Amino acid sequence: MYLLLVNPKAGNGRYPRIKRSLMRALEKAKIKHKMVEIEDLSDVPDLLAQEVKESTNAVVAVGGNGTIASVIDALADYDMPIGIIPVSPTNHLARMLGIKTWADGVKLLAHNQIRPKRLGKIGQRYFIGKLTIAPRRNLLKNILGRENWLKSFVGTNIARSLKGLASVACRLKLDNELLVNCQVSHMTIGLEDDAKRKMTIAIQTISGKKPIVSIFRANRCEIEGSLNMPILSGNETIANTPATIVAVSKTIPVVCPITTKEPAKV
Repeated sequence: MYLLLVNPKAGNGRYPRIKRSLMRALEKAKIKHKMVEIEDLSDVPDLLAQEVKESTNAVVAVGGNGTIASVIDALADYDMPIGIIPVSPTNHLARMLGIKTWADGVKLLAHNQIRPKRLGKIGQRYFIGKLTIAPRRNLLKNILGRENWLKSFVGTNIARSLKGLASVACRLKLDNELLVNCQVSHMTIGLEDDAKRKMTIAIQTISGKKPIVSIFRANRCEIEGSLNMPILSGNETIANTPATIVAVSKTIPVVCPITTKEPAKV
């Protein structure tokens, strides 16, 4: 049985508009489930303690980036898979897994495989996948579609002009050893699923007339700057600099699309 934790406020209150269709889709796919609405995201740990039973195969976050982040935080100490039914079209982790709509999320519950995803940590918060760090001005330009920096970590489609590009004087300490002092206009930090591999840290800096991209690998990144910068998972701000970002040795099982011949169905 799936435990569905639903945030009715997610996606600017979109859930009530899709609730009936979602219920019909679950029934049609014969998905055994229990649905629990979340009144406040701070209640998620208590809801898990009350609702997770021996018969629970996975906990499914029905909501946006904030909902998923809260469920990941609460599940980090459980040996329990997390599934996703995205309510928001900007759901970062859902897109990363190839789940474009809530209907895709429902179909995945019926036919899937479980894959471990490595966890990262900022303070007391866990995350999966990638983080974006940049001055607010640059993030706004990115959201408006004027620039798209550091695509896929390899420097493709980066800003070719410095016009209107903000930067912040930063000091980075990587794995308590390497010190990097630079003018940061954009950073992306990505986790590898293989726990033996370090985080990929892509930094776009200002030097001369063009932005320059540098790639580093580390398990720990301490960031300080002349100004505070937001740290985003998807479009959700989960922290601000100064901050310490760590790739931890933990993984969390995630309900994913099938990529092998023998799926592990939950």
